[in-house]
Amino acid sequence: MHKDETAGYSLIIAQVAGGDQLAFRKLFDDYRNKVFTYAIRYLKSKAQAEEIVQNVFLKIWLKRDGLIEIKNFGGYLRTVTNNATLDALKKRASEYKYKNESLQEWSDLDNATEEAILSKDAQSYVAQALEKLPKQQKLVYQMCHIDGLKQKEVAEKLNISPLTVKVHLREAIKGLKVLLKNGEAAPLITFVFLGMLK
Repeated sequence: MHKDETAGYSLIIAQVAGGDQLAFRKLFDDYRNKVFTYAIRYLKSKAQAEEIVQNVFLKIWLKRDGLIEIKNFGGYLRTVTNNATLDALKKRASEYKYKNESLQEWSDLDNATEEAILSKDAQSYVAQALEKLPKQQKLVYQMCHIDGLKQKEVAEKLNISPLTVKVHLREAIKGLKVLLKNGEAAPLITFVFLGMLK
């Protein structure tokens, strides 16, 4: 996103924070497909994915006063969407287990739920492992993989070359893989984390 586009979105988010319904509608139209695509990937249900979209943007509207403090709306939206989808998966799995007490066979739903839960656990281990990385590697990894910035944007913000960003990111991922494989994380959690980096 170019600087003028970023400025434009900052204005829209400020307008939403002030209760502007037209600005909120534009925000919804611009981002709803991203939320839907993420949700349906795990839920495998168009109806439930649409429900996630409604829930996510309802939460954003209800908590609009705090939007002005958010520096990276894209990263914030991913977090809200991830949490809403995970909650939906847990609820569905709970209902499924209640109806099928024998649990002799795991369905694709259970596998998807387990993967999502493990993914959240993996993120916790990643946060711990990040603290052991060199400062610059940790910063670059956070900006690229957590804040969702492009390498070029990170280079501009840190006043370093894109190549240096690429090297730091590569070394950070390599270091995290070593830390996760040699640490106390469960094998399945390590597997999920490695999948997150592909």
